Amino acid sequence: MAERAREVPASTAAGQAGDRPTLRFSEYVARWRARIRTHPETGLPLRPRRPRRDPGAVTLERLAFRSGKGLRWALRLFNPVCFSLFVLSFFWDWHGVVRSCSIAGIIGFSTNWVAIKMLFWPRESRPIFGQGLIPSQREEIIQKVADEVCEKLINEEIIRRELDESRLIPRLTEETTAELRRIVRDPEFVADTKQVLLAYAAELTRSPAFRAELLARIEQRVSSYAGGSMAGWLVGRLRGVWREPLLRIANEELDRLPQTVDELSQDADALLARVPAELEARLDVLDAALTRWLMALVREMDVPAIILKQLSTVTTEQLEQGFRDFADDKLGFITLLGGILGLLGGFVIVWPIESLVVIVALGGLLAALDVLLHALLGRRSAAAETSRAEEEP
Repeated sequence: MAERAREVPASTAAGQAGDRPTLRFSEYVARWRARIRTHPETGLPLRPRRPRRDPGAVTLERLAFRSGKGLRWALRLFNPVCFSLFVLSFFWDWHGVVRSCSIAGIIGFSTNWVAIKMLFWPRESRPIFGQGLIPSQREEIIQKVADEVCEKLINEEIIRRELDESRLIPRLTEETTAELRRIVRDPEFVADTKQVLLAYAAELTRSPAFRAELLARIEQRVSSYAGGSMAGWLVGRLRGVWREPLLRIANEELDRLPQTVDELSQDADALLARVPAELEARLDVLDAALTRWLMALVREMDVPAIILKQLSTVTTEQLEQGFRDFADDKLGFITLLGGILGLLGGFVIVWPIESLVVIVALGGLLAALDVLLHALLGRRSAAAETSRAEEEP
């Protein structure tokens, strides 16, 4: 009967789609998503514009850190050498300098070494020695770090300001639109889009459930348009007259749906080409919407709670190890510096005036040299920054 849903032969849909194998919508999306050109650093069609990190000025301290082995050997040998000089002073001591310098060096080195160790040790509270600074203040340190990070590093205002200054959202929409323009001009993309539309239309026409639902809705709409007046009464009485021709026409149109879609898709090239232009005309709206969504995600994530939760899982040992990972060389340099200053103090003990004059003269010379190098390296860094800015598009 006409009211029963009829199937469109599979050959009709195949003929509409051409000789190419049927392309599922998920395959279509995966294929063209993979063809979107993205930057390896961002994973998006967006080129990063992060400024290069300034390596900073060359200092004696940084030179010591770069020569990691040299610093470690100096830390290992300093006290043994000073102790050997102390033993030697019992047999030969030139004006008492050998003994005073060796003792002062040992004291300066050991004092700094003990002070640095007291930052972490003892890890647990002891009756006499107490507890290390960092283990004893672990909770306060975690809370302080979380508060400082949320207040000065990561919060909604800072994120919004960085988004505005870096133009991240506008750059993303502009470069995504440019990439979309490249894709929609690809003949293969146009062909795939047509094929997906035709396959979808053919699938609908082959579905008895879809046909039955559509025909039932048509009948319902006709009855509702007639209303409850005289026209409604006539429509109900003449149902047997108009129902069969109307359903036959609807079925014929469903049979022709793939062909209709194919005819409409002939203009797909022009329609797809208009998509980037339409997006460009609404970039301001897109930028504002993306910014709102991003800020809503930031608020929903509750960044302060996440930071505090993650920091609370850090043990004392992990806290010490993390501190040492970035500061161990600096702490070693401080320890060694204490020993060197102790050696100089040994000369002051033997020859107070002469040693102080020499130390003050050396200090002034180093200060003047530091000012000179700082100015020289600052000009060089500024010139390099200007050159990089000119090279950027």
